Amino acid sequence: DTCSPYLFRQLEAIRPKAICVLGSTASKVLLATSTGITQLRGKWHEWRGIPVMATYHPSFLLRGYNQAGKREAWEDLKKLFHYVYG
Repeated sequence: DTCSPYLFRQLEAIRPKAICVLGSTASKVLLATSTGITQLRGKWHEWRGIPVMATYHPSFLLRGYNQAGKREAWEDLKKLFHYVYG
């Protein structure tokens, strides 16, 4: 909450083609929602006209038992790359 005004100003200035948010905390702040990352990930959202793809935080993916999460995150990133790089 403390840094979000600065982040929002930076994003407005940069106007990226798309934003990838990693994890629940970043997703909840940027998308102004209380919905968890499991429901947000893999779908396109929007922040002030900029497409947003939410996926799992890297620390979640580094857990050895989480092979399914790694596959899901890879699919999310492929969607993002396809959008950005065509």
